[in-house]
Amino acid sequence: MSSLASAAARGGGITIVSQSVKVVLMLGSTVILARLIAPTDYGLVAMVVAVVGVGEIFRDFGLSMAALQAKSLSQAQQSNLFWINASVGLALGAVFFAASFPLAAFYGQDEVVVITQALSFTFLLGGLSTQFKVRINRDLRFVALAVSDLLPYAFGIGGAIAIAAVFNNFWALVAQQLIVAVVTLILAVALTRWRPGLPRRVSMDGLISFGASFAGTQIISYLTRNVDSLLIGRVWGSTALGYYDRAYNLVVLPLTQINTPMSRVAVPVLSRIADEGPRFIAYLRRAQLVALYVTSSIFAVLFALGTPLVVAVLGPRWESAGPLLSVLALSGIFRSLVQVVYWVYMSQGLAGAQLRFYLVAQPLLVGIIACGVPFGPMGVAIAVSIGYALFWLASLAWVRRVTKLDLGVLYLDALRALVFVAIPMGAAAFGIRTLVESLGGGVIVTVLCGGAAALIWVGVAFALFRRVRDDIAQLVDFARRAVGGRRSG
Repeated sequence: MSSLASAAARGGGITIVSQSVKVVLMLGSTVILARLIAPTDYGLVAMVVAVVGVGEIFRDFGLSMAALQAKSLSQAQQSNLFWINASVGLALGAVFFAASFPLAAFYGQDEVVVITQALSFTFLLGGLSTQFKVRINRDLRFVALAVSDLLPYAFGIGGAIAIAAVFNNFWALVAQQLIVAVVTLILAVALTRWRPGLPRRVSMDGLISFGASFAGTQIISYLTRNVDSLLIGRVWGSTALGYYDRAYNLVVLPLTQINTPMSRVAVPVLSRIADEGPRFIAYLRRAQLVALYVTSSIFAVLFALGTPLVVAVLGPRWESAGPLLSVLALSGIFRSLVQVVYWVYMSQGLAGAQLRFYLVAQPLLVGIIACGVPFGPMGVAIAVSIGYALFWLASLAWVRRVTKLDLGVLYLDALRALVFVAIPMGAAAFGIRTLVESLGGGVIVTVLCGGAAALIWVGVAFALFRRVRDDIAQLVDFARRAVGGRRSG
């Protein structure tokens, strides 16, 4: 039987490959849709999504994570969770359908009514599919999980492009989310080996309390992540929000397509060794290497090449989003590291401790972000980056205190990777960008040359620093296990 390390590596490898394909699809759709849909239409949908996302967390109520991290889960328990998710999804769909008019009045945009009403149907669809996907995940069927995640987006993107080509408005973006929700449900049911039974009176063994604590944390976190969109939309309007939203989405792309999906592997694997302190920390440090050497490096390059990259990908009319992308990329570095802290909470079953921290830290983060609103979208972007840097430092300090684990080494690992790799990569890319632009090079040439300079630095760091070589060797070993499924003791 393959070792836990090999299983984790294979799961991580499958996840990274599938998400890489998803990134290509999403980037391709972004390039096309940005040329078919105006910033104002993107802003209108962003206004609704910022609010609807809160309902999505209520709809899940933390029950997917509660089921995923549980060491054992009976058929009756998961069936009850299914019916809870479905019922809450139905109720929330009705609530948000009715709330479409007050929401439109808040923003002063009539189009918000139909957008909210259409997206309200995603609550029920999501509620029905949640526990099917959890079942696939708990069985460590990472190929099936990748398929159920990747194909819906492929269908959604295809539908959005087709509709945008005809109507050139926000309905393409709305249809994309509806198609994703429908296809996700169909695939989740088709691929799983599990079917829910009727609701039964059975002990839920702390699943509901864990889910409630987790949901509380997620709601607070979501409000913090989206308060910038709410405030920009309310104060500066849909066009300003459209620029900010596109920059923001380019930043969260590596997070949602690399770090967040890695949670599907990290949480169940780390949960199994939660009581083995040294081994737990060793696995956690290895998992953090993905955030340090992959996502943080991507953000460093995004910081250096923001404007030419935006013009190359989205087109000239989106140039105003370029400086926003550069600044928001800095926040992405720290948000990717916060994800590692989240794995500790979930694998150790400490949703309550995380909630207590968020009740204090997240309002402070919101306050920092709000300070940037009077200065426009750029002021908000700067405040977001400063806020998340402080939030990461405090998050890791708090989880060390709660778990009593020697997690200070995560600070040192992060500092080494940032100083030796990510920051110099960004500096090299920015230097070459400046040189190419001074010579009159186009945006494509600028992006390619800047990216090449960043990659060259990786080779230089590998040659100069032994710890960088050791870290990369661990990532290579991870990749080999992912591909080959090597056995070990």
